[in-house]
Amino acid sequence: MALTLQAYTTPTNTVVTADTAAPPGTLPTPAVPTTPSILSPMIDGSDAYIWSPNTTSNQTVKFETTFDIGTLPILSLDLPISVYFAYAANEIASVTASLEIVNLLGIVVATIPLFTGSNSGSFQDVAIASGDALVAAGLLGNTGRIVVDTTVTSPSVIGYSTNPGTYLGEITVRSLSIV
Repeated sequence: MALTLQAYTTPTNTVVTADTAAPPGTLPTPAVPTTPSILSPMIDGSDAYIWSPNTTSNQTVKFETTFDIGTLPILSLDLPISVYFAYAANEIASVTASLEIVNLLGIVVATIPLFTGSNSGSFQDVAIASGDALVAAGLLGNTGRIVVDTTVTSPSVIGYSTNPGTYLGEITVRSLSIV
């Protein structure tokens, strides 16, 4: 299978949709870069962790990341894809992903569940969730995107300081090459 997409969670493709520390009326908001701890793992060499603009201990944040696959081939067949999502957070992270097919008008015409998963809660671990799908790509101009929803809780307070959260994800999509 050929590599179709490899991308990370970033402030440009990720929004905070729920946040226990956010003031009323401030959501959704873009995620922001955050400095990982020395012990935070890298994923394929990246340590570009993100979090909410708000940072408190025991905070629960829900992120929505959209990864665009681009225009799907004009075929009357199903296009098989395999999706892998590696992610790390400094507490428990739960992920759910779906593949959306979007028409020329920007309307989602199909939603295909891909995977759910959660990590061990250790800030030193990278977890992987994966799924496979058949994409009906037979209409002109259809595009694909993968939407990953992640819920993460930041750690408890250490001493007298807050303990903000960190979250990093990387998606890899492989598809059957059709010539």
